[in-house]
Amino acid sequence: MVSSLLLLRAALFFYCAGFIVAFVPAFLPSSGRSVLKFTPWLAGLGGLAHTVALVLLGHEQSRCPLVTIPEILSVLAWAAVIIYLAAHVRYRLEVMHVIILPLVLVLLFISGALPQEVIAVSEPLRPSLLQFRITVTILGAAALCVTFAASLVYLLVDRTLKAKRPPRFFLRLPSLERCDRVGRTFLLWAFPLLTVGIVTGALYSASVSGTFWTWEPRETLAVFAWLLLGVVAIARIGWGWRGSKAAILTIFGFAALFMRMLGWY
Repeated sequence: MVSSLLLLRAALFFYCAGFIVAFVPAFLPSSGRSVLKFTPWLAGLGGLAHTVALVLLGHEQSRCPLVTIPEILSVLAWAAVIIYLAAHVRYRLEVMHVIILPLVLVLLFISGALPQEVIAVSEPLRPSLLQFRITVTILGAAALCVTFAASLVYLLVDRTLKAKRPPRFFLRLPSLERCDRVGRTFLLWAFPLLTVGIVTGALYSASVSGTFWTWEPRETLAVFAWLLLGVVAIARIGWGWRGSKAAILTIFGFAALFMRMLGWY
């Protein structure tokens, strides 16, 4: 079991590193493109470690590691990485980096597919982990607030232009392009920060309650908001989504996250 745990830790390290590198171009558009080429290699190293971990786990348990639901979900995450790497070699779709790696990380943590011993958090480190998780989540939510505001302004400007009527207040409305650019930029900050918040929240939960995820209604709402925002972020990066559809989905994602943070659900 020790060997498989060490390899699972290595797989998580490489997946996390690939996840971070995948979002560098969003934050450093001028120089981040050159870093992006390392993402498939990091994901490949993670997939290799994950593969050997699954083989060792099956050998240690003297059975195929496809019996329990967590084991099946762990294999699902592994298969997603392998197929993503094959598709990348064939089609060179860089947008897949920001789809697969966050999905694999969140899937592994919230599904219970990882043994608690994979990442053991000692009691003295728990307050620091909690503070880090709260800080990252607040930063992600703050960036999302700006995205929410830009989306609302986009819809207002769009409606004003379509109605061909000037606004009845003193503020000068910005252009649709500027609203869309602001919304996109801050969404690409918010999504990875919220992903880190979910992962570190799962780590803290495991260190306190012994399980990475309890699937309480508020946690489920947080995952729903994360998935919705992830769809918008991926569509913006990969398919150039712009306009009212992206703005409306962003507003719904913000509303779900806001309800979660206020504890309304």
